This record gives sequence, C-alpha cells and structure tokens, in this order.
Amino acid sequence: MALEGTLKDFSVSDILQLISLQRKTGLLTLRSPDDTITLGFEDGLLISAESSARRVDTRLGTLLVKTGRLSPDLLSKALEIQSQTLQRLGFILLKNGFCTTADLRGGLDLQIRKITYGIFRWTNGDYVFDQLEKIDYDREFVSPIGVESLLMEGARMMDEWPIIEKVIKSPDAVFQKHPVHQPVEPSDEEEHSADPFNDSGAERVQARKAGEPIKISRAEWAVYQLIDGHHTVAEIVERTFLSDFEGTKAFYDLLSRGLIEEVKVDRAEREKGLSVEITASSAAAAAAAVVVTVGLLLLGAMSFWLQPENPLNVLTFPGRRIDVVEGFNKSASLMRLRRLAEAVDSYFLTAGKFPSSLEVLVTSGLIVKDELTDPWGRTYRYVLQQDKGKYYLVGFDPDGRTDTDLFFSHHVQEMALPAEELTGKSRKDIIIVK
Repeated sequence: MALEGTLKDFSVSDILQLISLQRKTGLLTLRSPDDTITLGFEDGLLISAESSARRVDTRLGTLLVKTGRLSPDLLSKALEIQSQTLQRLGFILLKNGFCTTADLRGGLDLQIRKITYGIFRWTNGDYVFDQLEKIDYDREFVSPIGVESLLMEGARMMDEWPIIEKVIKSPDAVFQKHPVHQPVEPSDEEEHSADPFNDSGAERVQARKAGEPIKISRAEWAVYQLIDGHHTVAEIVERTFLSDFEGTKAFYDLLSRGLIEEVKVDRAEREKGLSVEITASSAAAAAAAVVVTVGLLLLGAMSFWLQPENPLNVLTFPGRRIDVVEGFNKSASLMRLRRLAEAVDSYFLTAGKFPSSLEVLVTSGLIVKDELTDPWGRTYRYVLQQDKGKYYLVGFDPDGRTDTDLFFSHHVQEMALPAEELTGKSRKDIIIVK
C-alpha cells in the first residue's frame, strides 16, 4: 500500500488511526520544513520513532545520560563497542552492566513517545507510508505502543497546550521554589494530585491543613526536585523521564498550586544600570588607560614566558586544548557527517545501491575530498551492512574515540533494495570500510 499526501488533507491523528485500524506493518515518514520523522509500525502498533533534526537529543544514549541513568564515559565506551560489533546499543549497555533493564526500557519508551507527541502539533508537511512485511526492532526491550493511547494523549495535549502556554510562556523561563510551611512529598497514587484545570482555590486551601505534607504527582515531583532558580524549563524537562508536554504541564501544576514562582529578570533596568555605571567610570577609565596599556604589555610578556602554565594563553607550545575551539570543531564535524549522510542517500536514490566506500562519493561529484575527514584530520568510519539495507557513519572526539553525538545510522527498507544487491551475499556478510 502506498499512502501519501499532505497534512492539510489528513491530520496526523487520521493517518495514525488508519494504520492502526488496518493493522498495517511498515514505515510512516512525515516531513516538515524543520524536521523529518519516521515511525515504525507492526500490526498497527508503534514500535520505533526517529527524528532527523533532533537525532542527538532523542537518541537513547543521550536520553539516559541526561536523566542520570548512564554516565557519559560509559556511553562513549558502549558506542565504541557498537561501531566495532554492530550490536544493538541496548544489548551492549546491559551486557556490560552500564545500566539496568528498567532504565533501558524506560529510555526506549520515552524516546518513541517524545518524538511521536511532537508531530501532533504539525499542521504543515507531507507524509508517505511504505508497507513492509517485517520491521526490525529490539523486541526484548521495546513494548509496542497502541495508537489509541497515543491519540488520547495527543488529544488531551492539544486541548491543554494553549492553557499551559498562557502561563508557562517560554521553555527558557526560569522558576524557583516558593517557601511553604508544609513539607512537599511525592504521592503514592496519581489520584492524590490536584488537577489545576478543575481544582478550586478553596479545595487547595482545605488540602493544606496545618502540619500535613503537600502531596504532588510523580511527574510534578520529578520536576520539583530539579527546580533551583537557575535552570530553564527546557533544561529541567530534558533531565526527567517526561515528554515535553508532561514536563511543561508539571511546571504549570506546581505554579498553579503556589509551590514555585518565576524568576523575573528586568533586562531594561539591568541595561540601564550598566549604562550609568559605564558613564560614571568613563573618566577614571580614561585616566588609567596608560597604566592598563603598560600592564597588558607586561602581562603579555609574562604569558609568553610562562605560557605552559598560563591557562589564559591560547597559543601555547605545545598546543593546549581549548574548550571553545573544540566546540567549534565538534559542530563542524557534525555538519560534515550530515553532509556525508545526505550524499550517501543521494547516491542510493540515483544508483539504486549504497556506495562501496566514501571515496565513491567524491568520484561521483557528490562531495569534495576534504569532507571525508573531520576537523582533526581523521577519516570518518563508514560501516556498510548491504544485505540489511543499513549503514553507519561514525565520528570521533579529539582523542580519536567514538563521539556520543557523532554517530549516524540509516536504514532503508529491504523492498527498496535492488535484487542484485541481495544475491550472492550471506546474511552475516558485513562490509566495513574505514
């Protein structure tokens, strides 16, 4: 079945409901100006979700790190093992004891839901559904999700988002805890949590009897623990096992119950104060210009003399690693990897097969030779699994180890592969090109 069209003709809910009712197996690809999302279905149940724009944020390993379930060092080791063995990341994490089974299942479920809930607010874009006989996914740790539950949550989200956004106006807003006399505790049952959409002020006051703890939901508690008056709404939600909607709604609930308050920063007053301060000190600054100049010259001479021990000196001999420079190099490497992935996909569309090596892309005129190496001069690793219609692109950190955020993979449906690419090869035949 080839189902395709635009979201102006059919909404996301209509498309998901059709796939569910007909118990279809295949891949649904939705494209918007900002993102491309691919959802995998088996017998009408959701089993996978991938986002091209947010692949770093929504990747399983990154989610586990942000929520404190996995350390960055262990994730780096796991990705290094994966690049060499092509084993599933979840299998590697559990086999080596890097995380628990519960953490892995929770991370996979959140990864799927986090991406899927985001498309319910899409009004622009197009879609295409490719029906397949089978979808490859981690059956041991992924629990298929019923579309009905997604549609119900999506409908609730669409109803409540406008109300929430009137109060939590920006994901960059910062909140702090409001002092209360009673202790705040998580509720053992979600039913004990107050509903801010239906709750009245009298009921909240009655609930706060002297000495009784204030019970909040588990979602509210996950957010409440992290509120410190410094981190933004988006930053705190990322550190919880909550979707964007659930996390933002928890902020709304806590604010409605008077447990938190927004930290106001008057930028105009701050800029005005800085202007007055600069005006008042301008005369003193002019008088001290000569002294400052001489001091800078002396500091420069000392920095050159003591440059190996001077942390402010960028041009050291031998060179020292600078965080800002490394950040730029990593961003440049990520852009090159994305360009390589686009080139591989373009080659597949025109030639009907994946390139045998990255050098083929250069001879085909899709990229230039300089794009085969990262900013540190290392050649990107290209791992091709032709018989499964899958390839990997692996980038490295300054020390030559596999980088957590520089790991790309792409899977093409087996039905899309030419027959000649599948003949004469064993299912265990893996081509690795470095």
